[in-house]
Amino acid sequence: MNQVVFRPAKLLIAVVGQYDGELVLAAGRRGGAKGGTKTMGRSMGQTVTGGDNAPVTNSVIFIMMHEEADSVVRGILQASLEDPESFKGVAVVVDAAAMLRPGSTAMGNAENAPKRAESERMEAGNTLITAIITHGQADEIMRVARQAGARGGTILNARGTGTEDDVQFFGISLAPEKEMLLIVAEKGNANAILEAMRKLSIFSEPGRGIVYTQKVEQFIVLGQ
Repeated sequence: MNQVVFRPAKLLIAVVGQYDGELVLAAGRRGGAKGGTKTMGRSMGQTVTGGDNAPVTNSVIFIMMHEEADSVVRGILQASLEDPESFKGVAVVVDAAAMLRPGSTAMGNAENAPKRAESERMEAGNTLITAIITHGQADEIMRVARQAGARGGTILNARGTGTEDDVQFFGISLAPEKEMLLIVAEKGNANAILEAMRKLSIFSEPGRGIVYTQKVEQFIVLGQ
């Protein structure tokens, strides 16, 4: 019987135009990805998908095993070179440390997976800042982030999973409708952006939002 284990993984997030997500999914699959997830969002600030404040974007997420990652990236890059008008956007690759994929036994267990992933990291000098907040708050967070040096970001609609029992136990207020804000901060700007976010009142109330960061291994401009 197959054993369920954790394996080192990479996460590729591509942000492209409103109608181009399916093309990125197809290119990634041709490059060896087992699948991907597409979601709708909107860009704020300077973007390469259509200037300032392009209203609608497709965000495509691939979770890839280490041995798949280079091939998937090459597949997307090749497609963007062949059809640059349909692949205007950006992509980042970050370390997912450990991925759970049922039926996979070749790479050992969860305890060793993060160590292997860390040793293979190749940093690009950028930081991916992710904020998960109550619906309607992302625009204000993006405003202060831009004042602190962020060039732009992508807002995705999301949904929280908290229950009434969670509210009673933790004594917090939970809103089911969420937004996920993704900002790729250039080298040297991440701390200033995080400090600007920290001062917002939304993060002084438990249950209203969280922010976390990941170091970017690759930053890719598509369609050029």
